[in-house]
Amino acid sequence: MNKNRVLILLLSSIFILSAVGCSSVTPTASSSNAPMTIIASEDYPSYASIGDLSERANTIVKGSVIETRVEAMNDIVHVTDAVNENELTPASDPGGEPSSFDKIYTIHTIQIVESYKGIYKAGENIEVKQLGGQLGNTEIINDDNLKLIPARDYVLFLETYEDTPASLLNSVQSLYVIKPAGKSNQPGQQQSQSEVIVSANPENDLSLQLTDLQEIQNEQKNQ
Repeated sequence: MNKNRVLILLLSSIFILSAVGCSSVTPTASSSNAPMTIIASEDYPSYASIGDLSERANTIVKGSVIETRVEAMNDIVHVTDAVNENELTPASDPGGEPSSFDKIYTIHTIQIVESYKGIYKAGENIEVKQLGGQLGNTEIINDDNLKLIPARDYVLFLETYEDTPASLLNSVQSLYVIKPAGKSNQPGQQQSQSEVIVSANPENDLSLQLTDLQEIQNEQKNQ
C-alpha cells in the first residue's frame, strides 16, 4: 500500500500434456478457469529501534485472532483516506492513474486484550490484512508473511486506515508473540517468571520488552 510495496507477479501457467506426446497447449479463453499462482514480494521500510517502530505505528495492540477470511480488494489508499496523510503515495500506473488491480488478502479479526497506542480499546476488534491467500483458482503466495495462529496472543504494530483493514508496518519487526509465564517445578511456587515477548520472525533484530509497552502506554495516556 503506502509503503512503496513492490508486487512481483509471476504467473504460473498450467500446461496440458496430450496423451499423444509432450506438446503443450497455451491457455485460451476457453481455459480461463485454469489455476493461476502469483508470487508476491513486498518492500517495507525497516526501523532502527522499538522507539522508531512505535513512533511510526498509529496503533499498537495486544490481542488474538478470532476469525480469518480471504478476500479480494483494491488496496489503493488515497491521501484523504489515510491516517498519516503526509507519508502516503498512492500506487499508479505509468500513465499516472491509480491501478485497479484487485489483490487477494488474508484478513484476520483480532480481539484486543490491551491497547498501548491508538483509538482502539480492550474488548474491541480490529481487522488486520496480509497480502496472500487463495480465492477460486487464483492464489497469491507471499513468503514474507507470518501465519497468525488463533491460539496465540500477539503484539501488533499497525497502521490503520478509514476504508480498509490495518496493516503491519513490516513483516519482520511488527509482530510479536506473547508466551505465558513459566511455571516453577518447585512445590509451593506457581510462577518463576512473567510473560515473555518474542518476535514472530526470527530475522527480527529488535527486542520488545514489557517495559517498552508500558512506556508506550504511559505516553499515550499523557497526550
